[in-house]
Parts: sequence; C-alpha cells; structure tokens
Amino acid sequence: SDKMQGNYEAYISTNLEKYLGEWIAVAEGKVVAHGENPKEVYLEFKKKYPEKTPFLACVPKSTALIL
Repeated sequence: SDKMQGNYEAYISTNLEKYLGEWIAVAEGKVVAHGENPKEVYLEFKKKYPEKTPFLACVPKSTALIL
C-alpha cells in the first residue's frame, strides 16, 4: 500500500545509528517506538496508534550493505 511504502521510505532514509541492534516501529514517516524486544515495541506502538498497523523492522548492528 502507499502508506506502507511511505513508512518503508522513511525507514531507509532515517538516520538509524541510534537504533542499531534494536527493533523500530515506523508510522507517519517517523520512528515512533523502539527497543530490543519486538513485542514491547509493537505494544508501545499500539498504545500510541491503536487503529494503525505498524511497520516493524530490526535495525542491523552493522549498516554495511553487501551487494
């Protein structure tokens, strides 16, 4: 969907250095919850946005891309 695409674009364009090794939840183009436990990140997201579906992603500790 367009919303998911926008959240993905926000995910790849955001500076994620402070979230290395953590799970993040993205909504409305920004990181709205983060932490090491994906279930807790999901629950924190749902408290803030009960009607939305989160875009959840794990930020790898290394940002090096292997092509």
